[in-house]
Amino acid sequence: MNIDKTNEIINFYIDKFDKSAGKEHDELFKWRSAWKCRKYWDLENADFAGMFQSCFKDSGSLISSSFWWPNNGIMMLCDERSNHQEAVREAFRILTEETEEDDKARGEHTFTFIHKINSLLESRSNGKGYLQNSRSALSYLGLIFPQKDFIYKPTTASNFADSVEFSENFSSGKAFRLDAYYRMCRELAEVIRTRPELLEIVQKELISQAEEYNMPGLESIDPECHILAFDIMYTADTYDYYMDHPFVHRTKASRTKQEKEEKKQEIENEISYIEDHIRMLKDQIGNADSADIIGASVSHRKFGEGKITSQNDDKVTVAFPAGSKIMSLAFLTSNHMLDDTGVMESYNNRMHLKNELDTYRANLAIKNSELAYFIQKNKTRKQLQEEEEERERLSLAKKKAKAQQ
Repeated sequence: MNIDKTNEIINFYIDKFDKSAGKEHDELFKWRSAWKCRKYWDLENADFAGMFQSCFKDSGSLISSSFWWPNNGIMMLCDERSNHQEAVREAFRILTEETEEDDKARGEHTFTFIHKINSLLESRSNGKGYLQNSRSALSYLGLIFPQKDFIYKPTTASNFADSVEFSENFSSGKAFRLDAYYRMCRELAEVIRTRPELLEIVQKELISQAEEYNMPGLESIDPECHILAFDIMYTADTYDYYMDHPFVHRTKASRTKQEKEEKKQEIENEISYIEDHIRMLKDQIGNADSADIIGASVSHRKFGEGKITSQNDDKVTVAFPAGSKIMSLAFLTSNHMLDDTGVMESYNNRMHLKNELDTYRANLAIKNSELAYFIQKNKTRKQLQEEEEERERLSLAKKKAKAQQ
């Protein structure tokens, strides 16, 4: 990171502070929203939806826009009619799990959170405008844990990175690299902490707002300057710093190459995620309790009372007074013909896991095909030529071997 250019942006922030922090723009709402999160955030709250709303209802444009409302998507899933509150709670438990500053692990948790919430939203016809992404996930984290996480907005972050010549690429969308973005933010926070005049004006205004809004301790909500780091990037982008201080964006060719690499990485990440779930489901199936089905009683309207004498996967042999019949467990359980509820619950649980495993295997096949197609489609002319030459070489070698026989 170019420290001189970083300090120029900080100087711009200081010059614009009265305007950005004033009543007209009120950019310090970010600190007040973090204060509310510290007060209300409780993963175990029985009313998760109410707790979530108390935390993020004043988060403004950090999370939502005029056409995209991820926080409303969370509320929609927690509605009594949706009955997904516990699934949402579990997704947030993954998102907020402690990773001890392991940014790659934090990135994986973020990806899992997005996948889980969007899987629920995509089943709803009106869920598209409520989908989660890296911006919404990191905004939740940055407001809940400003002492260790950072708020994120793609264009704001990208413009700042190019302006200060940050060397790493953190990309955006599904290929977003949280570890690289956090590295840039930490470098910015380090520079911020060397600017006492900046810290003084921000602290003074936060103390004033703590009294005005009855938010005791507001001035200490951001001890590591993480919210301030984002606000500096945001101010530079919003208040036209780059108009007077233009910077060179990376070339179209380099961006195109980068986008292809990111797309490939995105597909590989999804494949890795699916493979992890397949392994997990196999373990769950292997560890699932299997009630002893031999000897279980069966009640059939036509054949009367019987007992299961043998089993072969989903097929069982049932001995009835009139003779033995081969039937499927799916038929018996779906028609409630088994008297032992433990057997039915055990079977239904295993079948649910197997069906989920089949779904993930199908998705894995699709993603592997997508990756193979993407790699083939984006091969360079030189690679295609080399492959064609290798095919010709193998064909000639095969013909030569055949002629010598």
